[in-house]
Amino acid sequence: MKTATAVVLLLFAFTSKSYLFGVANAANSPVLDTDGDDLQVGVQYYVVSSIWGAGGGGLDLGRAIGQSCPEIVVQRQSDLVLGTPVIFSNADSKDGVVRVSTDINIEFVPIRDRLCSTSTVWKLDNYDNSAGKWWVTTDGGEGGCGRSRLTSRFKIEKVGRIGYKLRLCPSVCESCITLSSDIGKSGDSGQTHMAVCYDGYPWAYM
Repeated sequence: MKTATAVVLLLFAFTSKSYLFGVANAANSPVLDTDGDDLQVGVQYYVVSSIWGAGGGGLDLGRAIGQSCPEIVVQRQSDLVLGTPVIFSNADSKDGVVRVSTDINIEFVPIRDRLCSTSTVWKLDNYDNSAGKWWVTTDGGEGGCGRSRLTSRFKIEKVGRIGYKLRLCPSVCESCITLSSDIGKSGDSGQTHMAVCYDGYPWAYM
């Protein structure tokens, strides 16, 4: 009886460990590009709609009304326009692969006018009272835990068969409940902006 009990306990421990390992492994699985390859840090990718044909074009660096330099994250209307490529970096680790549910920084890599000195790292901007929105803009910072850096910590989460949504939910901030939100699309002044939304939009990386 003791032997049988020991075997059952050992089997339970092994099964539990295997299950927990599987959950942890799934949570840290690599993000895949449209070719099925792991998304790499420091490599240029286009962020495009995973809804082919009707989801619009890729994400781009846009210019809001009155801005001298392009500093907003927008989606181009035509699915034939890929937008501007981005590079990803892990906010806390030296891992060369981008993984789901992990804090990352996102940066456009355009050719910039020499008079535009702001960074092209994405961030969540201050609340826009006139529009009632939290817009995704640029001039963010990489790494770090200060407030100005927390708003540049995004996550990629799997949604659907091939799509991934973006979230702003810094892992280093236990009290940042208001910052834990999906990123979706919202129209403003004739452009499709990236903004905090209830449902994240599915993207693909190519």
